[in-house]
Amino acid sequence: MNQLISDPPKAHHVTASPATFADFEKLAQQYELTQKGLLAAMVQYFKATKADPRDPKADNPTDAIKALDRRLISFIKQQEKEQLRPIKDELILISRKLYEMDDPANGVGKVEHLRKMNERLRQIAEKIGVTV
Repeated sequence: MNQLISDPPKAHHVTASPATFADFEKLAQQYELTQKGLLAAMVQYFKATKADPRDPKADNPTDAIKALDRRLISFIKQQEKEQLRPIKDELILISRKLYEMDDPANGVGKVEHLRKMNERLRQIAEKIGVTV
């Protein structure tokens, strides 16, 4: 005879000391999870982070990400100061010079300006080690 209703999944039990279980209940309440949900989340967390639950002093992934974020921002700011700002300043100077030179009546027009700008940008690129 065919069974219309499948058998419910087998329940498993975990034994813990009263103090550990009290902490577990508090964590479940704190995270607004059922005890079953908290246990599943804990297993997933340790699988994903590969953290060792026996070593509570292990690096917190959140702290490691924050430290990496600070280092990355510091690196970007340094690059901005050393590379991007000088390039920006050079481009502003080039732009000003082009506007000063713009005299189509005497044959110094936009094509000549573009050629000079291209040459100056090539020089800047060589200084910072970019190949064009």
